[in-house]
Amino acid sequence: MQTPHLRVGVDIGGTFTDIVIMDTHANTTRTHKVLSTPLEPAKGMLKGLDDLGIARDIEFLVHGTTAGLNAILSRTGERAALVTTKGFGDVLLLGRAGNKDIWSLTPHKPAPLVEPGDIHTVDERVRYDGTIETPLNPVEAATLAERLAADGVRSVAVCFLHSHHNPAHELALRNLIQQRLPDVSVVLSHEIAPEQGEFERTSTTVATAYVSRTVETYLAALVDQLGVRDCAAPLHVMRSSGGICSAELVARQPIQTILSGPAGGVVAAETISRTLSRPNIIAIDMGGTSSDVSLVIDGRMTLSAEGEIADNVMKMPVVELHTIGAGGGSIARAEAGGLRVGPLSAGANPGPACYGLGGTRPTVTDAQLLLGRIDPDWFLGGRMRLDVEAAGEAMGKLGHELGIGVEAAAAGVLAVANGMMANAIRTLTMRRGIDPRDFSLLAFGGAGPLHGVALAEELGIAEVIVPFSTGVLSAWGMLHADIRHDVSAPLAGLAGDAAAQELIERTNADLRAQGERLLQQEGVAATACGYAATVDMRYAGQTHAVTVPVRDPAALLQDFHETYHQRFGHAMPGAPVELVQMRLAATGRIGAEFLDRDAPAEVHEEATRMVTIDGQRHEARIVHRESIGRRDAVVGPAIILEAGSTTLVPPGWSARQEQFGTLIIRKARA
Repeated sequence: MQTPHLRVGVDIGGTFTDIVIMDTHANTTRTHKVLSTPLEPAKGMLKGLDDLGIARDIEFLVHGTTAGLNAILSRTGERAALVTTKGFGDVLLLGRAGNKDIWSLTPHKPAPLVEPGDIHTVDERVRYDGTIETPLNPVEAATLAERLAADGVRSVAVCFLHSHHNPAHELALRNLIQQRLPDVSVVLSHEIAPEQGEFERTSTTVATAYVSRTVETYLAALVDQLGVRDCAAPLHVMRSSGGICSAELVARQPIQTILSGPAGGVVAAETISRTLSRPNIIAIDMGGTSSDVSLVIDGRMTLSAEGEIADNVMKMPVVELHTIGAGGGSIARAEAGGLRVGPLSAGANPGPACYGLGGTRPTVTDAQLLLGRIDPDWFLGGRMRLDVEAAGEAMGKLGHELGIGVEAAAAGVLAVANGMMANAIRTLTMRRGIDPRDFSLLAFGGAGPLHGVALAEELGIAEVIVPFSTGVLSAWGMLHADIRHDVSAPLAGLAGDAAAQELIERTNADLRAQGERLLQQEGVAATACGYAATVDMRYAGQTHAVTVPVRDPAALLQDFHETYHQRFGHAMPGAPVELVQMRLAATGRIGAEFLDRDAPAEVHEEATRMVTIDGQRHEARIVHRESIGRRDAVVGPAIILEAGSTTLVPPGWSARQEQFGTLIIRKARA
């Protein structure tokens, strides 16, 4: 019997489930795609593994789950109750003071994940410095537990004022509730988000309680099904921070799986940046439902200390993404005399009209097909045939509404989608004062390489990178991610003070000890562990903090001024600086090595096809990617086919395959 030797990454998307298999014996990589099953996400993953017949041979398995995300988006999570300090029951409803729509006289406040009748307060109070002003009343707490039992609540979020400085009351209430209700899940804010900011901490804790049982049940069922298939590899889950974690430990903080799918793509972008010596990359991941834009700066992916999903604020480390509802399955429509694309998607079922599964509304994929850019006989490597007639009929109805022909309507759909993605890139780069022209564009996802050059032309970017297996790159990225756990603790005082310096050193030691314990539980060898600390700092009187890496604690103040100046164009070296929060990322190196794909070119018959680009008809070469040798050039107009994606090389551009099987597309020399 062969020993397990396969490393498998699975990305469950809204339209397709992508699987990447790395064979550690043969040093080869192969891919597989199946249609997703949105109502039962694991079903598509298991079908893919069954199709391949590899479950017994897996030694390492990681996947990105949408269970928690779907629960929040569809409001189908577990009924949760919130217990908070007396007088603070309206924190969630009040939210932040800002108004997202500055033109609205009646701003919309999103409904909290917890119903008003399930919000309870108790008379207790911890002061800002951690001292107890009003002790927790055990009789009142016991009465509350009885009420929760009577209400049938199975998940409870506890968020007391200043509990991140002193969690005694939260711990006491959890013990009391679990004594009376052992089957109830109790989530404490000081464990989920030990940071100042009552709204952010409460919102994160409630969201965690809301999805905890959904994620826990999903992962437990998936582990059982893998066991039925004799898969002995422990299941790992991609986290929103760009690291992975065992399924057992991720159940403690399920909210950190919310962006696990897109995070795999960001890890892939960072890996490619490092191996191709392209330190600055804008990555666009265009799938069937949406497009995600991310940045790699100086070879490192960018993270944010906060995320937001469906108007719910999550205080946790997340890869910095800008997501828009423009994917291959995004539905085009006429609205107010104009053309709109997305955010509604045809998904996997019924899918675009050309799938022939009952979809009747035109999508971005239908537009690409009608303009000749997608081969109807080579979709998914020939495993799925597309219906050109159905696509034309759907696009024709849209064209009739707009008073234009089918081809013009298809071109308009692509122009609108490209404009949306270009604006998303501008939004993300402008936040950091970045000029896109100084970056390479990494285009991936099933639909990304069809749009890559058009985006580069609009943004003035000189180089487009199309990685190998581009249609499944997020799953590939998960295999290159490391174990990662993020821990944090509040700070106080002014930078430069002796007491504050001592607090930083003590807090750093405590966080490192926490990180070491977590990595030990993951089975990571001490020699493979790494620790990186940062401190959130701000000028006294400010609200928002700047995150500064801790290189040398003695130089922290100077580093803050330099970071602040880089971000905002000015600094105030003489002003007092407050310490807000310390964070530590504990990582365990287990990611796969980047294998070069210098395989000999395969022989494929070339063909030509008429393709419409920028309103002009061109006779384009049809080239199979496997037939392109190292340093071979493919001059546009050309279509490059591969199993999971298609790359468009317009006139005036040239594609060359370089190391690691990567296509580099640049302006052709005159």
